[in-house]
Amino acid sequence: MVRIGLLLMGLTMLTACSTADEPGKPVPVGDKAALQRLADEYTKLAQNVPVSPMRLSPDKRKDFLVKVFAESGYSYSSTLHRMAAGGWDVNDQNARDLVDLLFMPHTNIRPSQGLEGVYSQQEMADVRKIQRMMP
Repeated sequence: MVRIGLLLMGLTMLTACSTADEPGKPVPVGDKAALQRLADEYTKLAQNVPVSPMRLSPDKRKDFLVKVFAESGYSYSSTLHRMAAGGWDVNDQNARDLVDLLFMPHTNIRPSQGLEGVYSQQEMADVRKIQRMMP
């Protein structure tokens, strides 16, 4: 009887942990606490980069962001795809801040740099959809 209770308690704890920190989940759009978690992780990981993350090449910026999202318990690609699906307020500042973060790999790049090898085909389609949504 005690073993069954311990087993159930262990399964309950495992389930709670796995849903709270599922690495493939998108950032909840407009969630200020999630944005703060991303900002904190960004700051922490930026200390290990020899230059400002914005001075990295587009592919390295994306690699950096993928780590930021993963360390925060989210998925960069899933978040990009979720945002491209629409249904969020394009005027909400928290959502706009999330879009700015998602677009960091291609922000202020020279045309000669290009985006080949930065985004997957699906991610590039998602970026274009989000760009069309923005006012």
